[in-house]
Amino acid sequence: MSRASGRWPGRRPAGVALALWACLLGPSQAQVAEGTSASEDPMDVQSEAPPESDWRLSGSTEAWGYTTHTDLASASLLNPGNRLAGLPREANAWDLRVNARAEQGPLALVGAVRLLSQSRRTDRVAAPAQHDSDDGQQWGQAFARYRAGEGVWTVGRELLSWGPANFRSPSNPFYFDAGRTNPLAATPGVDLLRYSGPLAPGWRGGGGYVFSTSQISPATDQGHSAWLKLDQQGPAHLLSLVLSQQRGGALFVGGFAQWTPDDAWLLYAEFGSTRQRGRLQALGAGPGPLFRWQQPAPRSADTLLGASYTLESGHVLTGEWLHSTAGYSQAGQAAYWAQAQRASGLLAQNPALADASLGQALGQAPRLLGRDYAWVGLQSNPQQTGFYWRLEYSSQWADRSGQVLLYAEKSLGTRLSAFAVLGHSVGGVQTEFGSLVRDRLTLGLKWFVL
Repeated sequence: MSRASGRWPGRRPAGVALALWACLLGPSQAQVAEGTSASEDPMDVQSEAPPESDWRLSGSTEAWGYTTHTDLASASLLNPGNRLAGLPREANAWDLRVNARAEQGPLALVGAVRLLSQSRRTDRVAAPAQHDSDDGQQWGQAFARYRAGEGVWTVGRELLSWGPANFRSPSNPFYFDAGRTNPLAATPGVDLLRYSGPLAPGWRGGGGYVFSTSQISPATDQGHSAWLKLDQQGPAHLLSLVLSQQRGGALFVGGFAQWTPDDAWLLYAEFGSTRQRGRLQALGAGPGPLFRWQQPAPRSADTLLGASYTLESGHVLTGEWLHSTAGYSQAGQAAYWAQAQRASGLLAQNPALADASLGQALGQAPRLLGRDYAWVGLQSNPQQTGFYWRLEYSSQWADRSGQVLLYAEKSLGTRLSAFAVLGHSVGGVQTEFGSLVRDRLTLGLKWFVL
């Protein structure tokens, strides 16, 4: 049983893949085991493969249909009247997720494609409701992996996540938020070439080159990055050191450690240090811009401590604490909200300056507004597939805001389940979690086609 199971368990019914799936470069959906890196995929550590003359095909197909209702913060300073963010009040989606794998001897072709059709209704103050829709597809993963002795080569688009943390992943330069607390997430991979192999008993090294991260961060592509990862694993612990250097960017230094003292406990920590591309600064009172984009930002560090305990029932209780020097201090947050309030008050007199300032406050704020966060999660036994639930709470310590999230999924048969996601924000409009959304409810069905 997974100790710090911070992942949303997805049902993966086995099925015979269509012949076309051999060309899809099917999935590993590399749902890496808790606290392990992508370089610790079972294929990475298998030294020899039996001779194969035929391709082995496997995969799964899931069809999701869901509707979401969002209750926006009516007096939002950052998004007055929903004029800037344009958040949909109602949204409906048909979501097809196809995973496939083809293997022959030391070679594996893996891929995952997502077909998404959405329709939305967006309400704005003093404007008619806007209805729009779009259809799209996304190759979440599409890579080839080749075992050469005890070494493994991978090329293509792969989910390059590691570390045991749930709320955020400071040890990863590409996936600070890997979507582990979002039950609807289908986190895509990055385009890369990598190699991993053993260095000595208990030691493993890996590294490669990331060409693009546009699938996960189109506005801030962290491609053209070389990275190295060193792992030391013992009977009850795993230590990892990560170095990454983007062309023209700052050096990233990170790592994680996890220790399993017994069958019930998992203790872990993650850290990461780098220099962000810029930092939004609130300016003083006076005419002109309300915010300034500082480049480059000073070097910052993120540190996370966590613990997970598995009860006799199989339920898992997890707690995490995160400190980030990239966020604002309490005084910095007060200055940020003061300028947001000032910009909101300028909408009637100087709408151009107001919109530009609020757009900066929305789009260029730190990835976490504050510096200290707590995250607590309780989930039912992941091995019991008939009914699964998860309750979690995220909180910023300085402004006392937070978010409650409840997920529940009930099996309705061998191939059908119903699910619900309820989110509720705690805090006023001048807090991080309460600034845009009050409540969000999603109801849906999953059909496990194959």
